[in-house]
Amino acid sequence: MNKTQLIENLSQKTSLCFSKCENLLSSLERLIFDALKKGEEVRLTKLGRFYVKSLPARELKNPKTGRSFFLSERKLVAFKISQKLKKSII
Repeated sequence: MNKTQLIENLSQKTSLCFSKCENLLSSLERLIFDALKKGEEVRLTKLGRFYVKSLPARELKNPKTGRSFFLSERKLVAFKISQKLKKSII
C-alpha cells in the first residue's frame, strides 16, 4: 500500500474528504520527524516505536583493495514492532 492508497482508505473509514486525510497524514509525519530530530522516542502503542539509534565510529576495510578507512559516528532511525502487531501478523 502506498501513501495515496493509505489516504484513500483512511478517507473511506473516517468519512473525511481526501484532502483532510492528506493533511492529517502530513501533519503526523512532520510531528514524528520533529520528535526524532529532538532525539525523542515516538511510541504508537498498537504499532511500535520509532527512535534514534547511534552507531559508534569504526574502522572498516575494503575487501577488494585491502585498504582501510574510518567511518565516523552516525545516527539512524530505528523502528521496533509492538507485540500486538507481531502477534497479529504471525
